[in-house]
Amino acid sequence: MAVGKSAIGQQLAQQLGAPFVDTDAVIVENHGSIADIFAGRGERAFREIEARTVARVVEEATGTSTVISLGGGSVLDSGTQQLLKRCTVVYLECDADTVAARIARNSGRPLLAGDGIRRWKMLFATRKPVYERLADIVLDVRHGSVNELGRRLEAVLSTYAGRAKEPGAESGTPEDSVAADTAADNTRAAHTAANTAAGNIPAAKQEVEK
Repeated sequence: MAVGKSAIGQQLAQQLGAPFVDTDAVIVENHGSIADIFAGRGERAFREIEARTVARVVEEATGTSTVISLGGGSVLDSGTQQLLKRCTVVYLECDADTVAARIARNSGRPLLAGDGIRRWKMLFATRKPVYERLADIVLDVRHGSVNELGRRLEAVLSTYAGRAKEPGAESGTPEDSVAADTAADNTRAAHTAANTAAGNIPAAKQEVEK
């Protein structure tokens, strides 16, 4: 959590001239605050709502260029992991020192109640292997403004798409939908996915220079 998934996702969408969807915002719009869902119905109910929301958003984005910001816990769902095979997944790499101030300013994260940094570290340790496994691109967000990070991400996505189309690359069913799942945000936002014109054509994982 707190790695800037929404800000970077919106910046990327603006640069690409593409729609932006934050699945957390969609959940709030349709079901009320996430904190209230956790308090009144529990995490399991929230995860079920989240999985359905992600599936609907990704399906609606098929055939379009859309940047989608996903919650960190959402990528632990096996069904969501299958859906992300149709997307280019960007992992926003961060650390506790970078997010500490943001966590301190925002107390509305149910999974970070109490000692936020300690819980962040615990969640991150558990989820990091999943983020790394799902990611096609890794973007270090510890340094740089939102604009700078957006430009770096756009550049590496362009390179990624180009390599995917090179002769000899494995081919799949091309899709234009863009996803954005945001990442080292270990609570509800872990990944930033960006489903670019590369569609579901596999390409080698890339790490953006730090």
